[in-house]
Amino acid sequence: MSNKPVLDHFQFCPSCGSQAISLIEGKRVECPDCSFMLYYNPTCSAGALIFDRDGKLLVVERANEPSKGKYGIPGGFTDLGERLEEVAVRETKEETNLDIHSVRFFASFPNTYTYRGVSYAVTDTYFLAQVDTFDGIEAQAGEVTGLHLVIPEKVPQEQWAFDSLRKVIAKYLAER
Repeated sequence: MSNKPVLDHFQFCPSCGSQAISLIEGKRVECPDCSFMLYYNPTCSAGALIFDRDGKLLVVERANEPSKGKYGIPGGFTDLGERLEEVAVRETKEETNLDIHSVRFFASFPNTYTYRGVSYAVTDTYFLAQVDTFDGIEAQAGEVTGLHLVIPEKVPQEQWAFDSLRKVIAKYLAER
């Protein structure tokens, strides 16, 4: 299965079934028969950059594709009606069993997330967060194969799961 952007998977109008649909500028699908229009906007994700007192970053070792075995941070996709800060808190709890606080926006970067042959446009948002303790930390079975505290500048670039994560780590290190 080849990796294709979401809109390239449309062959029929989702509203009337017409094959006369057009892909316009890679941004939307239009149907001249019923005037249906579907815009392809990026989805959002949020992650938490959690450092210990020594400046080590908490990373999750990904259990699944994409980027299985590489380092990510606790995070995930936004559910309908959810604020990005809530995503960072929820996903951190789910993936690590940690309760974070003092969640504040740090940066965002565009990304592409390819899953089961479909490439999705994503805006990844990153938040700095704190924990009172790492006691009780536990990797979420099936999603995370390991939790590690790493010195970010010593992690090889290819070990980071996503290009946007490489960029946010570089931004953090440059501003520190």
